[in-house]
Amino acid sequence: MENTRLGTRILSYLFVLLTGYLLLWQWLDAQIKLPTYFYGRLIEVLGFFTFIVLALSAPLRFEKMGIVSPLDHTVESLTWGALLSSLFLAALLAFRLLTGLPLTFFWHIQGDISRLTYFLVAPLQEILSKSVLLYGLELALTNRPRTANLLAALSFAALHVVYGIGMMLAALALSLVTGALFQKTRSVWGGALLHFVCGFFPTCLGF
Repeated sequence: MENTRLGTRILSYLFVLLTGYLLLWQWLDAQIKLPTYFYGRLIEVLGFFTFIVLALSAPLRFEKMGIVSPLDHTVESLTWGALLSSLFLAALLAFRLLTGLPLTFFWHIQGDISRLTYFLVAPLQEILSKSVLLYGLELALTNRPRTANLLAALSFAALHVVYGIGMMLAALALSLVTGALFQKTRSVWGGALLHFVCGFFPTCLGF
């Protein structure tokens, strides 16, 4: 019974969070045109408050949140993250070569966030989407990890609505992969590496 009440509270809060963000985006977009990176920072602020609410409403188990994990889990996570990142970069380069596009490289990503900033932004967003959002859904949906991962990915995609449908689909695919990696290793850092590579290099390479 207690687990049911806990799950209901967590799901209710996440629903309010997502709905509130989408309504706020619609209102702001109708009133003023803010740069897209503003919404990225807004997501991070909301994620921080999500963590506070989760900490107050649920018995957190930090070893399950993947931020500080055993060394073997971290190494496994980073190994998978590096492998998937390498495959992704190889696919990008192969696409440009096969389509005859010139190889170019720019040191900025969407929203004109510098490369130095994104080294911090990508891991932070991964911590918020996995160690907070996905972990909270796992607490709410006991023994249903795939459902929790799917809902977390859909929520993460919805939070990227300001970037358009293409970015939402990309965020959905990325979140499903990094969520599966998080659940396999219980470490967030391999997913953070993959998140950085997928978010940084496509625009740098002219996509």
